[in-house]
Amino acid sequence: MIARVVIDSPLPQLDRLFDYLIPEGLAAQVIAGVRVRVPFGRSKNFLDGFVVEVVESSDFTGDLNPIAELVSSAPVLDNWVYQLVRAVADRQASTASDVLRLAIPDRSVAVEKKWLESTTVAESTKAISEGSKQTALVAPVTDANGPIWVQQILNTCIRAVRSGTSVIIAVPDFRDQVALLEALTDSEVASAVINFTTDTQKSKRYAAFLACLSNDVSIVVGSRSAIYAPVRNLGQIIVWDDGDPSHQEPISPYSHTREVALMRQRIQDCNLLFLGHSRSTEVARLVSLKFLEDISTPFKLPKIANTDSELRVDSMAWQAIRAGLANGPVLVQVAAKGTATSVFCSSCDKRAECRNCNGPLWIDERNYVKCRWCNAVNMDFRCQECAGTKLKPGSAGSTRTLAEFGRAFPGVQLIEATAESKAQTLKSGNFLVVSTPGAEPRVIGGYAAIVILDANRALNRDTLRSTEDAVRAWSNAIALGSGEARSVLVGVSGALAKKFSLWSQAEIAQRELATRAELRFPPAIRLASLGSSKELIQEVLGELSALSGIEVLGPVPISTRGVTSEWRVLIKYEYSDGAKLAETLKALSLKLSAGQQRVSAKSGRAMRPIRIKMDDVEVI
Repeated sequence: MIARVVIDSPLPQLDRLFDYLIPEGLAAQVIAGVRVRVPFGRSKNFLDGFVVEVVESSDFTGDLNPIAELVSSAPVLDNWVYQLVRAVADRQASTASDVLRLAIPDRSVAVEKKWLESTTVAESTKAISEGSKQTALVAPVTDANGPIWVQQILNTCIRAVRSGTSVIIAVPDFRDQVALLEALTDSEVASAVINFTTDTQKSKRYAAFLACLSNDVSIVVGSRSAIYAPVRNLGQIIVWDDGDPSHQEPISPYSHTREVALMRQRIQDCNLLFLGHSRSTEVARLVSLKFLEDISTPFKLPKIANTDSELRVDSMAWQAIRAGLANGPVLVQVAAKGTATSVFCSSCDKRAECRNCNGPLWIDERNYVKCRWCNAVNMDFRCQECAGTKLKPGSAGSTRTLAEFGRAFPGVQLIEATAESKAQTLKSGNFLVVSTPGAEPRVIGGYAAIVILDANRALNRDTLRSTEDAVRAWSNAIALGSGEARSVLVGVSGALAKKFSLWSQAEIAQRELATRAELRFPPAIRLASLGSSKELIQEVLGELSALSGIEVLGPVPISTRGVTSEWRVLIKYEYSDGAKLAETLKALSLKLSAGQQRVSAKSGRAMRPIRIKMDDVEVI
């Protein structure tokens, strides 16, 4: 018998299946999905791999090497998951090895041994005949039972478990994961819940992975890697808040949860549902193409007032805070943490720069002058322009804002919430929370008032996604309010402010999509980027010149902390040309990078000679 093996190696030339003889002594144990070690070429060292399938014959005409070792008899690579891994690798011009690193967690020998002794793999079948592809906007309310979106997902899971099907829920933020897990484990489906979050211990994460293989019905809750969970009888995939940047994989294959979910839905024909308080432009595009069905139902709109004031905290914001504190807790969202988000030379008004890397300086919550790029402390600042040594703060961060509110509301409990804070859920009371976007703690029963400061700064960020990101951050903050909460958006006017006050989330997303389409930017089209040395980029450009249907921008040098780290080329292309371009770029990378070496300017570590991102969200 012949085992077809995918080798766990990042080398693109090994990104295919290799045939190996199965030794007679291992014939009964080598099945699809198990880990093996195999010889390769003339090397005396064995390579790790996974058996994808067992066949009777091979198309290879030479002599086949036998499998050297069976690492484990646990079939950890599910056939459905391998199909997904291969699809993601091909779409992203990556390798199966890169995707397998996301799909299969690090092995724990002790956990696996215990699992093999007491558990068997459950059968997996096509759970439903024809899956649906839907999206919905959720009511932005937190009541006594928790956030409405949590309750909505809980009801979906209860229906799935009762029908004997599994659910995968991809949730980007750990605070949201905690809220959802608490609701699920306190319900009738508690026995089916599997915690697939990344903050668990290595052994617990591997145990959760193995539980997916042995449970007939599972409810998996995790971040972007949960989308690869090998659950049995998959009936439903739910992606919460797909606009959150945490859904984007920061390393190869640079995939997004949304795209992987769409691929898995196509492979397994299960139900797929995108939920959120706001709508991403990518989902808006799929709705406009009628690929996704919008199943949003009417709900009570939040009470939102907007002001276009030059004051950072205007009279309407003060009134909302005072009235809110009389009835319960108040949330104030600010743009950034620290005392000052930026600092300037008090003599010449030049923005203060780091003495080490010339990066921008800011003042943190401990009043340390630090660099945003290299994190170096610059307490002995000296201006490079005028040699001045005194600094003046720029815009206030969360720490300074909290201090200002403390003087305005003596005796009121003040809480600062940033990405570093541990606060997740607070008991209701008369207190004031100042938080950065995404770090807002929940309050049982919801906030009495929400005030959004620095809204104009959020819209003026140097990125094409500034409006979309700002609306998402504002929406998620307002959704933490009770059904009677009053919200104020400070510093924004015009059509966007009007649409947001009316909670016209679908219209906002559709308008943003139309703007992107006019500019020929994602998601109207796709945008790839290539990064490498100047010499290799020039060779790539020569090869791409014969390819039709693409628009090449560049090359341009990319500097990191004052050092040119690489040369970059951008490629605009239509969705229909994606498969062809990915195949071409992967072949070019294999051809041109043979024998080449490249070191990261940031870390000093070895990296691939040519970096390929088929969807580069950072450049816009």
